[in-house]
Amino acid sequence: MSRPKAVIHPVALLATKDAAGTYRFQPQSDLWDGSEEEFVFHKDRHGMKEHDYHLLEFILDDRTGDGLEFPRSPHDAMWVTEGARLTDRKCPDMHTFSNYGVMEPICVSDDRKRLIIRNDNPRKEDWAFTVNLVKRGEEDSDRSRYVSWDPGGANHNGGN
Repeated sequence: MSRPKAVIHPVALLATKDAAGTYRFQPQSDLWDGSEEEFVFHKDRHGMKEHDYHLLEFILDDRTGDGLEFPRSPHDAMWVTEGARLTDRKCPDMHTFSNYGVMEPICVSDDRKRLIIRNDNPRKEDWAFTVNLVKRGEEDSDRSRYVSWDPGGANHNGGN
């Protein structure tokens, strides 16, 4: 068997804030389905084998004026739970037990503007996750102060 390989998917994540103080997030990626507000993973569309995996690289473009950055700990930067169908999906919060068995945040860059996530995509299943950011001057340890974004994820197959 050959060694597992990764396919890297850059995700440019634009963060803005409107006059009312509401944060907005606009991802740009080949995996993003804006109509469903989720990332859709297909190993077969990327020529991947069953044991290969996806790497998502979130690249934060903060235009809020709040100095947003990822928390230092990857597991604080993203919470994950196995999800239900989109209509039944509940995104995890600081009180939810995160299941990192399939989709796991593995690294935050030193400048805290990039987050790397590994998704093994072993079978068809849905995931709910929350990407967290910290405002300039806020403590990483105060999870109640995180600025959060709640996209979904849909794994469609386990590869060839």
